[in-house]
Amino acid sequence: MQPLYPATNDQQFDSRFYNQQRRIYNEVRAKQVAVVQRGSVHGIDQLCHQMRYQLERYFKRMPQPLAGYCQQLIIGDSSGSNSELDAAVRRLGIIHLFCISGMHIILITNLVQVVGAYLGIEKELLDRMLIVFLPMYLIIGGGSTSLVRAVIMAEVALCQKILKMDGLDGWAISLIVGLLWNPYLLFNLGGQLSYLLSLSLPLLEKGISPLKQCWWLSLLSLPAILYHVFEFHLLSLVASYVMIPLFGTLIFPLVVISAVSFLLTPVIANIGNSLLLVFQRLLTFFSDLPGEIHYGKPSLWWAVILFIVTLCLIENSSKRWYVILGSLYFACFMLIHFPLHGEVTFVDIGQGDNIIVETPFKRRVYMIDTGGKVTFQQPKWAKMYTKNDVSHRVTVNYLKSQGISKVDTIYLSHHDADHIGYLPTVIKEMDVKQVAVPAGMESQSALINKLRESDFDGQLIPVTDKSKQINPELKAVHPFAPGKAENGDSMALYGRFGGHNFMFTGDLDRKGELEVLQHYPGIKADVLKLGHHGSRTASDPQFLKGLGVRIGIISAGRFNRYKHPNDEVVAELKQDHILPLSTQQYGMIKYQYYGDHGRWITKLKGDELRWTLPNSLNN
Repeated sequence: MQPLYPATNDQQFDSRFYNQQRRIYNEVRAKQVAVVQRGSVHGIDQLCHQMRYQLERYFKRMPQPLAGYCQQLIIGDSSGSNSELDAAVRRLGIIHLFCISGMHIILITNLVQVVGAYLGIEKELLDRMLIVFLPMYLIIGGGSTSLVRAVIMAEVALCQKILKMDGLDGWAISLIVGLLWNPYLLFNLGGQLSYLLSLSLPLLEKGISPLKQCWWLSLLSLPAILYHVFEFHLLSLVASYVMIPLFGTLIFPLVVISAVSFLLTPVIANIGNSLLLVFQRLLTFFSDLPGEIHYGKPSLWWAVILFIVTLCLIENSSKRWYVILGSLYFACFMLIHFPLHGEVTFVDIGQGDNIIVETPFKRRVYMIDTGGKVTFQQPKWAKMYTKNDVSHRVTVNYLKSQGISKVDTIYLSHHDADHIGYLPTVIKEMDVKQVAVPAGMESQSALINKLRESDFDGQLIPVTDKSKQINPELKAVHPFAPGKAENGDSMALYGRFGGHNFMFTGDLDRKGELEVLQHYPGIKADVLKLGHHGSRTASDPQFLKGLGVRIGIISAGRFNRYKHPNDEVVAELKQDHILPLSTQQYGMIKYQYYGDHGRWITKLKGDELRWTLPNSLNN
């Protein structure tokens, strides 16, 4: 058993915070699980959990994408979804349709009432059955924030004659109960949108057209979406307007009918699966059309201001308020995309290297290595349903939060998987102009396959220290001749940012370090990214003293099997008064600079993950 990890990078999903909301504080890692004796089910809640488990097993027997739709829309389990669908619905701004919410409760309620009426059951009896069934479905459906709100509001509506409450009373009760159950209810996008939009609907002007209603709801939700997702698609308004009725009249009933018929008549379920596959391809097609705005993440204060001004616009729909709101969105966009400061960011990518360099005003953005891990070849059908890798959840997410959609150059230090493994992910998600590699690596199959996999159409540039400098901020000082792109051939880069000289050495060994000193005897570096993750094979004391290093950055994974960084290397750093900063201890490490001055910012304070650190970093 061990504590849960917090988020160690900016804009990374905080699984510890998410699980703590559900009263989960530790995790158990087991090599093998065996059922010794199956316990009996006691109580309604256990029965509901058992039903959820049985439904989950049943849905997993279905073909994809039907299985994923059933898991998401009936039991609220997103583990069966696929990355293609998730990306499409996020870009089109209709992700709320694929989470169990108020719309699904209304559809389920209407379905029960229609079937009940067809069977001749009285409406009062049906209402009583729903009053009992909906709390049970709350457990079966996963108990998400939006589902809690929707069920409570539906219960109030069903008991309206007894309780004598209207829709706003139901909304207020659902908010109070939700906050008592989870005080952090409104800290996530699902909670914010669920309660915001459900409150807005009854407050909007009565009798307005569905298109205008979609417009107002889209404007109201936009600040929250940008704060959490960082981008939106211009087609999102049209998508919501078209998809809401289509979803209620076709997609949801199709999923339910296919789920029920799979056991009895698989042919009907297979037809439904084919229709869902066509629907998904259409979503992907429209989401890939031009119109996606890479806005970036507004600060919390900006998001609040944009929301308040949107409320003023709805209250007084005039050109003046449209101009004010548009001007504020433009000003916020400019601050995100053209900041006065630059940054050098060491991403906590695990056991690997991933560094991002942003110059002031984001004139140029570079990446040094992408991180990665050893993976096995997968067939195309399996890749479609594989969750996004670490780079997508960490590096790409961070770049998008910064409003970055283009990377000028990716420098790959050498061919090891922990340095180039996530290259396809970055190229697919970002507009990459060129990739620079140490001379000799450009013809290697490992690199060519990754570039082919990502449909890279930019420049591939082999580099030695004698090559023409690609970008003004970074100069290659190694290798001196073409090689095999192994550790000893690593590309070493040198640059000056915010009054400090930086050197990034990949996995360069001690022999290569000393050769750099011989070729460039006067070279100095205040900040060194330690070679080979702090291994004993790098960081020669003579090299460190020759450069005049004051800060050593270590990029290594927690509990890595190589035991990086080496205890002796860290001890030598401290003995020479060099400050070691490790991503293991501090998470993402950033140097934010203005002109010739800057400051260091770390995601963690340094003591949150003390139990994961090697002894050398704990002392």
